[in-house]
Amino acid sequence: MRRIAVLHMEVMMKRAVTLLAVGSAVILIGSPAWAGQPLETESTHMLGKGRFELEAGFEHQRSGDGTETATPLAIEYGITNRLELLVEPVPYNRIHDTRAVSQSGFGDVEVTATMLLREGRKGSPSLALAGEVKVPTAKNLRIGSGETDYSVYVIGGKRSGRWDTQVNLGYTVVGAPSGVQVNNMENFAVSEEFQWKERWQLVGEVFGHTAAQSTGEGTATPGVPGTTEIGGAEIVGTLGARYLSLDGLAYSIGLSLDNNAAFLIHPGITLRW
Repeated sequence: MRRIAVLHMEVMMKRAVTLLAVGSAVILIGSPAWAGQPLETESTHMLGKGRFELEAGFEHQRSGDGTETATPLAIEYGITNRLELLVEPVPYNRIHDTRAVSQSGFGDVEVTATMLLREGRKGSPSLALAGEVKVPTAKNLRIGSGETDYSVYVIGGKRSGRWDTQVNLGYTVVGAPSGVQVNNMENFAVSEEFQWKERWQLVGEVFGHTAAQSTGEGTATPGVPGTTEIGGAEIVGTLGARYLSLDGLAYSIGLSLDNNAAFLIHPGITLRW
């Protein structure tokens, strides 16, 4: 009898573990709210109170002017169900310009607070507001401008079946380095996520901004060093995919092309807990 009871207990434990694994998979797969890598568009989907999200990525861009490599991180925390904080450092950034010596170092840090103003209902979109500060932590002025930027975004989102649409409209107050004349920027972004299969999502977006400096992307002001980070108008298109694994991780890959013929590949991994 004791052996039968032990065997029965083992069977029950195995069933419980199986149900827990399946339940976790349903939570992950059933919700397409994995806004983030490889997309840049801000989202109305909130993490939830007390939840964390960690993203680690790798970016390599190639254009006629040279190459740029970066390892961005993103750490997000749900302060409440309607408010979350996102910190995005770049521990390593390397710029290899065909017209100059390669430069590398720590990049700037972006800090973003997002508040959900209205949850989406049938027939009406969700609405959120985000404020972002770019902290000039980059010591190398070819990597960062050395000045603080401030941005505000209005975010709208709508989920319909397996489709999830997010739209951003933003405005950035650009910090001007000494001796450099800059323009504040207007920003936009539109993203689409499609739940293709049980654990696969297909994603795409278009985003861009007006010119911060009339001399164009990657062009320094004559006689003034460190202005290459402040560029011209830009429009970027991205196509990518995510795989949601059963271990709570999301693996992503994105391919981007901008109006200056710069090609970017950016794989990444995301963990939530």
